[in-house]
Amino acid sequence: MKKTIGLSLIALGVFLEVMWLGFCFGSVVIGILLLLFAPSILFFPFSFFLVLGLRFMGDAAYVRYTSSGSGRRQYKSNYFKQTVSMESYYTILESNKEDDFDTIKKNYRRLMKEYHYDSVASQDLSAETLKEYEKKTQDINEAYSAIKKARN
Repeated sequence: MKKTIGLSLIALGVFLEVMWLGFCFGSVVIGILLLLFAPSILFFPFSFFLVLGLRFMGDAAYVRYTSSGSGRRQYKSNYFKQTVSMESYYTILESNKEDDFDTIKKNYRRLMKEYHYDSVASQDLSAETLKEYEKKTQDINEAYSAIKKARN
């Protein structure tokens, strides 16, 4: 339900933006002056409803970067990225949420010894198997980093 309402707000922003641009450029002089001196006013309806829609969906963060001097706005949303749940991270590390961090660290080190490229390179495995081990190593590292970050 939140997704539908959030996407509806974004669609409303697009609609209002088109209407606003039509109004501003209906009088060409005003449109050109706004474009030259205050472009943020031209794109305000879309920006406003995009932020509102993403925040309503819940997983979004709106960040305004000015370090480059351009004052550009960037929108970051975890909503559109595929997320992995913490339960799957614990499963990858063969652990439980109830385990203490030392147990998780031991499991991480054991799995890294088992799947790391340096450990399996001398076993004369096929290239496909080595790719699978590499992917497993990346998953183990990602899971350990996420759990470590969540626990600190």
